[in-house]
Amino acid sequence: MKRITILCMFLLGITGVVRSQQLDEEIGFKLVKAEYLINTERFEDAIRELNAVIQENPNFKNALLLRAETKYKLAAYKGAKTDALEFINVHGITAKASSILGKSEFAMGNDDAALNSISASIALGEKDFRLHEIRAEIYERKNQKISACEEWQAASKLGSTKAAINARKLCGTKTEVPVQQSPTQTETVDDNDHGHYEQQHGQVNNAPKDTSVVQEGEVLSEGKQENGAESVDSTAQNGDMNNSAPVTNTVDMLLPDEDNTVNSIVIDEELTLEIFGQGLGKRRVLERPSILILAEKDGVVTVEVCVNANGNVEYAEFVAAKSTLTQNSLVSLAIRKAKEFWFEDSDYPKQCGYIRFKIKGS
Repeated sequence: MKRITILCMFLLGITGVVRSQQLDEEIGFKLVKAEYLINTERFEDAIRELNAVIQENPNFKNALLLRAETKYKLAAYKGAKTDALEFINVHGITAKASSILGKSEFAMGNDDAALNSISASIALGEKDFRLHEIRAEIYERKNQKISACEEWQAASKLGSTKAAINARKLCGTKTEVPVQQSPTQTETVDDNDHGHYEQQHGQVNNAPKDTSVVQEGEVLSEGKQENGAESVDSTAQNGDMNNSAPVTNTVDMLLPDEDNTVNSIVIDEELTLEIFGQGLGKRRVLERPSILILAEKDGVVTVEVCVNANGNVEYAEFVAAKSTLTQNSLVSLAIRKAKEFWFEDSDYPKQCGYIRFKIKGS
């Protein structure tokens, strides 16, 4: 009898392990599906999958963090904050969690809380120009001009044209970006981009902190772009170049104008698109997606976009401050459709503006 009891317990143990492994595999499959949905901007569907994962196991891998990030993209800022805090409580502070928390706090108007979380994220190594832009905006509101200039310059070095324009306007500096000695370009084909090539320009992710912050009344001269221009450290003394700092190749960032010309595109009786900001409204649209939007109320959904030199939209984010509609399905659709636009080529490495979806409710 004792042997039978031991054998039964052993078999039950094996059954429990197998069942646990099967459950983890099922949850893992749902998580992978959610990640795919996020990558294709189907945020509402992704949240449903993540809800199922978290219901089965609240602490399963990075499910909470993914849901926080997805909620942020859908302008559900309170939910994003809650998920980010819960993730931090279980897994500890990470750069990504602090980033989502800080951006959510900023969107809700909590500047001090946002500043703390964003500073923690940057200190932990997060490379996101938007974080520096937010800190710059907060510092400007606090009338801390030098700190704001530092943040605009840091954001511009990470590829933000908005930051580069603000740095030039607020700080009086010319904006330079480091250039690799042997720059390489990679081409990737996006199945959703109609077979067009997306050429990635060198984006500086590890740029050193700019220590040449301009003081009050000091202005650096503006300069036109010169390919291959070299900047030599002026600390060399007595003409002894052997003791000077290494030569760094830099070029001035070619910046678009602050031009808010609007390109208005009538889709149908229920929808009109307006493209504007940094001259983007003057840039010819070569291809736009088919869009069908049904809404009960009149309103606006605005998406900030950044377009690279090849005309591909490489960044799209909902802008609550410029929108009157925040329905999740509309936000998700607008972001997805904004990324499907294709513009003509440009000399600008990046142009960032807005696509405003003006919706007439039925």
